[in-house]
Amino acid sequence: MTDTPNGGLRVPNVPGLTDLRVFARGGYATVYQATQISVGREVAVKVENRTLDSERDQARFLREARAAGRMSSHPHVVDLFDVGVTVDQHPYLIMELCDGSYAERMRTSPLGPVEARDLGLKIADALAHSHAAGVLHRDVKPANILYSHFNSAVLADFGLAVLAEARDASVTLEVLTPAYAPPEMFNHSPPSPAVDVYALCATLYAVMHGRPPRWQSERNPSLVTVLEMFNQPVPHLPGVPDELIDVLRAGMVNDPADRPSALELHDLLASLPLGPPSAPVSGAPVSGATGHAGPYVASQPMPRPPVEDVHPTVPGGRRWRRWFLGAAGALALAASASAGAWMAGGGPQPGPSPSVSRVAAPATGPLPGCTTDTGAPTTLPEGARCLPELECFGPVRIRGTRAEAARVPCTGRHTWETYAEGILPVSLVGAEYDDVVAAEPVRQVCSATTFRLTTGITEPVGWHLEVLPPIDGSLDRTYRCLAGRGVDALTAPTLTGR
Repeated sequence: MTDTPNGGLRVPNVPGLTDLRVFARGGYATVYQATQISVGREVAVKVENRTLDSERDQARFLREARAAGRMSSHPHVVDLFDVGVTVDQHPYLIMELCDGSYAERMRTSPLGPVEARDLGLKIADALAHSHAAGVLHRDVKPANILYSHFNSAVLADFGLAVLAEARDASVTLEVLTPAYAPPEMFNHSPPSPAVDVYALCATLYAVMHGRPPRWQSERNPSLVTVLEMFNQPVPHLPGVPDELIDVLRAGMVNDPADRPSALELHDLLASLPLGPPSAPVSGAPVSGATGHAGPYVASQPMPRPPVEDVHPTVPGGRRWRRWFLGAAGALALAASASAGAWMAGGGPQPGPSPSVSRVAAPATGPLPGCTTDTGAPTTLPEGARCLPELECFGPVRIRGTRAEAARVPCTGRHTWETYAEGILPVSLVGAEYDDVVAAEPVRQVCSATTFRLTTGITEPVGWHLEVLPPIDGSLDRTYRCLAGRGVDALTAPTLTGR
């Protein structure tokens, strides 16, 4: 630091910057507003309060901060212009100057459900891209989500969080913000993408509530008090739909293996019945995914790389089944367009037992694609069959190793409609749900090709495909191929109306 005082602080000497003045102070860094001499623009420079004394630590910071800097090309990540270490060994980052943060906003004007959902879509999209590139954030919180006249949400602080890795494990607890940190961070577990998912869900809850979930008025609770908080439920918020709270609860479960990925969280938020997003999110594909022209909106499936089949558990013993998506452009090229998955579910539903129950449902006739123009049966993939009439179901839920869904009238709100059925091979009778879904004969029947042939929908943008196995223990080996657009998103017989 130089000897020039500024509010009791010594102003750092950062190459290329002039007229530094304190903008904000935090527990581990100070932010200055400054002028970048070369282009004459106002910037923010964040300077770590501690020093990196060894060349090894400095080199590691620069390497990881520059890797994190690649994220700044994302539209919802703050622009990072430069990184470095001052002559007196303080690491710094030079970034775009924003107008304010959501920490300030939530104290004066908490967000409504739609605005919080839109914020979550943007930041989840940014995290999904960073995780695909192998970069973690590790300190997602309202104070690190900024806004400006040109951008309603940008994630800041990629870079300084990597300092935790350059020091001993105790620094991790200093760098993170306890109110938004998951339980594994308090036992020195290695950070994973699940840390960022937890923190984002806690952040979205906070910006609607005005304070973090489970957090009381105590400003600096003891570690024992913090750990006890993780055993408390996440309360409902007045005026906030239960579906949104359930998604946030799923992202804040204590076991990191049971949380959705950032990509899945994005899709869960996009599926909520809150209307289309107020603004599109990133148009850049996740690393390894098929390209996609134009911005993503709620009605478009997000391109994605293959992901492992995970079924996160939410409070109450439920698991959110991820939906197999088919992007319209890729459907025209190959059946392999059915990529990734996102999870569907919700709170406990009233009514009949959530199995494939034979409740009365109005006959709606066969699907339009089940016969050709001459009346002859459509040629379907081997093993696939058309149904004599449309069937409709509520959300598919995973209980243990079994899948369940309640059959409901198609004239009311429903989540799934059956587009085909098949007979389960004898070898799969009694098999676990995951094994049934992954079996090649089932995948051939419940496929994007079958969906196109039976429904006549040639460009099924926004449709999601799922498999519902036979009732456990039933002599009937019929399984269903389901299509839907989101939880309770269908309000009338949709496939037969095409």
